[in-house]
Amino acid sequence: MQLLLSLLFYWLIFIPNSANELTDSNSAGNRIAIHIDSDSSFPNDEQLQLARTIGVDLIEIEDPIRLSSTALANFYILLSSDNKFLTPRQITEDRDQLINRTVQRYSGFSSQIQNRIAAVSMLKYPADFAHNFGRELSFIGDSLSQTLSKPIYYQSAFAEPRHFPQPLGFISVSYHVNSTDSLPSTPVIHFNPNPQENRKSVQKLEEVLNASLAHETSIIILPSDWFFQTLDLQPDLAILLTDHVIGKEVLFPLPAKDAPSMAPNWHIILLFVIFVLLLLHYKYQPFFISFAGRYFFNHSFFMADLFEGRVRSKSSGYVIFVVHALATGLLFYVVSRVLISPTGFAALEYYLPHFFLAGFEQYTLFITGFLLAILSHGISVFWLILFNKKITQLTQAIHLYCWPLLINIILLFLIVVLAETQSSPLLILSLSAIFLVVWFFSFNIAAIDGSRQLDGSPIWNLALTVGLHAVLIFSALFSVLLNPALLEPIHLVLNLP
Repeated sequence: MQLLLSLLFYWLIFIPNSANELTDSNSAGNRIAIHIDSDSSFPNDEQLQLARTIGVDLIEIEDPIRLSSTALANFYILLSSDNKFLTPRQITEDRDQLINRTVQRYSGFSSQIQNRIAAVSMLKYPADFAHNFGRELSFIGDSLSQTLSKPIYYQSAFAEPRHFPQPLGFISVSYHVNSTDSLPSTPVIHFNPNPQENRKSVQKLEEVLNASLAHETSIIILPSDWFFQTLDLQPDLAILLTDHVIGKEVLFPLPAKDAPSMAPNWHIILLFVIFVLLLLHYKYQPFFISFAGRYFFNHSFFMADLFEGRVRSKSSGYVIFVVHALATGLLFYVVSRVLISPTGFAALEYYLPHFFLAGFEQYTLFITGFLLAILSHGISVFWLILFNKKITQLTQAIHLYCWPLLINIILLFLIVVLAETQSSPLLILSLSAIFLVVWFFSFNIAAIDGSRQLDGSPIWNLALTVGLHAVLIFSALFSVLLNPALLEPIHLVLNLP
């Protein structure tokens, strides 16, 4: 691996170059690159000149056409891949297309850009945890290295590469400041700071830079937005970064401790809103608690009251529906925070570009859960009315169905508490599964209760309610589990660090 990196830097240093400064003080093997993301603001010429003065001579970018002629004359390019978040099935089935797409993309650039490209990435954040990924990576890397005559690499979302076939020049791994992983042992690292914890980010960058000196050749890739913002806050870092480029250890002056975050905890606020709604409803409808008690502890009495028209709290069902919809949205919000990393959310946005708003993915999931619950409750109520002639009022169908949903409010409280205390994700998932099971059985129990009011055999009623409901739910579940086109992107989103 270090031999291949050495060849890369030999090529960087000794190819013909119009900017002589690239061949003198920066001939050391420890390099710093800046990554310009497609969604980030583009640095101006003054910022790029500052980076060049420090010793940065590499820019990782997906679209080098954005670079000015001045930047092209002073920097080399790590061509970031636009083959993003690929699943094992996509890599296997579209292997030739991926190769051709990468070649055509490179060939479409002008000779001026091609001459500045130091290495070409073929994949960005793929499912490199898959068992067959190494074989596919080797084939694609071998084909591209022969066709392009450039070092080939791929960008991994993980801190340590799972596979490293011979055709690759190097692998760019990702190190997140808030990760519990140890420092990567590989020489090419994409450093992911936390802008909300600048002190910790600067401290971790110091550790990463000094650890990279153990390699004869290394590249530390920094996000351009954070890089220039940090230099604005701490101009002295420019001198120390230059020391790293010439192979010296650095000791960064740490910024002041970050002020405690004042961002509102929306999941706590929403949980509070849910309980306030229930308390207000109880204040104005005191029969709410007694009717719930009858449902759970004296069910026959509850059913007699319901079908004899003695329901005094007719609005309770509507309140429970709204509260449960808020709880469902909050469940989606909290569980997504536990299971999905920022990179995973980026993959979600990539697969559903018109569904998620960048930076608001969790809120989109909250709204999705809320609307899904409202739609489900509406369909369930009318489903009960449609196939049961004994249910003559909307209120009867609502009260048959709504009361078990109160159990989910208790479950949600436990889930939020566990998530806030950073408890085991497995326990949170288990309670979330119970939440869904309670929701599933709420309709079935209502359908069974309603069928008992019918004259004669209720077999057809049960078949068209309980039976059809179960068939539809399990068919949807198995259609996801047995369809790699749906299951693999979900698996990728959940596994990206």
